[in-house]
Amino acid sequence: MGGKLSNLSLEYFVLLSFMAFAFSCATPGSDEESTTSTADTTVPTVTTISPADGTTDVAVTSTISITFSKSIEPRNVTTSTTESCSGTVQLSVDGFNNCIPAVVTYDTSRKIYTLTAGSSSAALELTSSTKHQIKATTSVIDYFSIALASDYTSAGFTTTSICTSGCTWSDATATGLTAGSGHAVVYHLGKLWVIGGGDGSSVYTKVYSSSDGATWTDAEASGDWSARNDHAATAFDGKLWVMGGGSNGSSLLNDVLSSTDGKTWTIVSSAASWTPRHKHSLLVFNNKMYLLGGIDNSSAKMNDVWSTSDGKTWTEITDNATWSKRSGHAATVFDQKIWVMGGDNGSTLSDVWYSGTDNASSWTQASTSGTTWSARSGHTATVFEGKLWVFGGNAGTESLNAWSSTDGSVWTNVGAKSGETSRSGIESGVMANRLYLIGGYTGSAYKDDVQKYAP
Repeated sequence: MGGKLSNLSLEYFVLLSFMAFAFSCATPGSDEESTTSTADTTVPTVTTISPADGTTDVAVTSTISITFSKSIEPRNVTTSTTESCSGTVQLSVDGFNNCIPAVVTYDTSRKIYTLTAGSSSAALELTSSTKHQIKATTSVIDYFSIALASDYTSAGFTTTSICTSGCTWSDATATGLTAGSGHAVVYHLGKLWVIGGGDGSSVYTKVYSSSDGATWTDAEASGDWSARNDHAATAFDGKLWVMGGGSNGSSLLNDVLSSTDGKTWTIVSSAASWTPRHKHSLLVFNNKMYLLGGIDNSSAKMNDVWSTSDGKTWTEITDNATWSKRSGHAATVFDQKIWVMGGDNGSTLSDVWYSGTDNASSWTQASTSGTTWSARSGHTATVFEGKLWVFGGNAGTESLNAWSSTDGSVWTNVGAKSGETSRSGIESGVMANRLYLIGGYTGSAYKDDVQKYAP
């Protein structure tokens, strides 16, 4: 009898212990909401952003925090891992045309989430002298499956300039790189990539990458990759993209290639809707790729504009843009507009055009005033320190100069690179708040050097 009572007591004790354990697991902690507690049906909102909207001179090493009105389930707060805008919380400097990759962490309340530019393996800085915005999408959901009522987009804060005490040119003393002329330069996954090129007789097959502009690594491009020069390239949707080009002006292509790693290339389209061409432009705007102008196999210059969201299906925006037919022009995205500058339509040009419409169907010529850069083709353009920049062109006719503008109308001569002659087929890129000029043809020599503009 005693043994039975002992067994019953033991079973009763185990049952009570289990019930106590189950109750403790079902009770939400003081610092975290749970779906087992009384449902909070209020809609979550963004209460604060730090740095706050309108803040200026923010350090490029700063982190960004976003505070919600209630606890948010961490799995529902994700960030972009490439330049493509993905994730439920995004950080951008160009109206979410592209995004800055970031790592996200959170506090014990699950209300404050902190973004640090970069990835788990490589830190990045914010973009200098530039407005940054944060977006929280309706995919941000709390513990009770309630989402933000609408996308939240901050007005933005502005970072400090890295050139406050001056920036100067220096030779990056590049090793392991062959660029020549007519190559493409793209920033992708924390590195600069140099793709193709040539030396007037040979056309290069190589694809190189560098994280510092000095040491370059051959990606050993394979798959559907083929040698070419005077092509166009960009980064989009987490991939490198290359379109068109040819072999020193012949055997022009209208193919579309992509690669996630610069090594393995895939043909997305062997014959896109646009005619084979070289010396054209390619850029990303409003979450699409845009191809502009160039020159075809019959040496006819073009001013058509095409767009695509996948590289396969193309839409012709216009076959006759307001700007004249041209090749060797420079194009980039700045201030949420597409800019087309200079080029050759039989004569070299110095005009500046922009389009801020959603599909680049309408163009306006900028009214330039004061001293500006001379007519040119084969030059390059980029965005650096919150300004639009133009470099090079017109091989051998003058020094290798640089011009910048905050509005595309008034330009400042930033000065020439000492001892360097202007080049055609030169390319530029920005990485880690440093500006790089790569390769080009001086009129007598094909260059493989890298020039850096930095504090």
